[in-house]
Amino acid sequence: MTQPVDTIIFSGEGPHADPWHPLAETSAKIAEIVGDANSVTTVTSVGQLDAALNSVGLLVVNASANRSAPIPEDDDFARILDAFLARGGNLLATHSATIAFPGLHSWHSTIGAVWDYDRTFHPPIGQTLIRRSDVDHPIVDGLGDFEVYDERFTNLDLIDDGDSEPLYVHTENGVTHPLIWARTVGSSRVIYDGLGHDLRSYESPGHIALLRRAVSWLRHHI
Repeated sequence: MTQPVDTIIFSGEGPHADPWHPLAETSAKIAEIVGDANSVTTVTSVGQLDAALNSVGLLVVNASANRSAPIPEDDDFARILDAFLARGGNLLATHSATIAFPGLHSWHSTIGAVWDYDRTFHPPIGQTLIRRSDVDHPIVDGLGDFEVYDERFTNLDLIDDGDSEPLYVHTENGVTHPLIWARTVGSSRVIYDGLGHDLRSYESPGHIALLRRAVSWLRHHI
């Protein structure tokens, strides 16, 4: 039986991409992990997004930017996202989403952080330990620490509104930084997954297990 589409992946291209992240490849892998070929649809432009989200409950944003200034499409995205969240849609933002839509405060306040060019950085990509926090949350029930080959965004500018629950953290220079967290925005559920630089991230069984549980929570299955 064909599954109805329940998930849209916005895979950034052009002004919503950068030279460093293979977004088309990682979007295809995310689609494979979180659904079957019939239940997940990928779009690559903001113009496609409005119609695609009709009657869909989950939006995945796998995007970035190689610019410092907003463009008119960013306002279009904000309008579409606000309407989606207002009707109770749920959101998964991955890795470079903290770089996407520069200057769009509503986006960064929704996902809970923004890349700050004056302070944010990442250590060299490599094999690293991602540690479960002490937060009790349905997503991490039964999960533990895991290793992954990835970048670790460090010193992100976090939105200090008390709505983010850090699920996984990493340590750099003796300081612990949140890397994956859950939020609520109105009646909507939001996850930011700071992992996912390239396909090697999705070779980690621990990351795959976490991603599947995060999506189950976003779909209100757990």
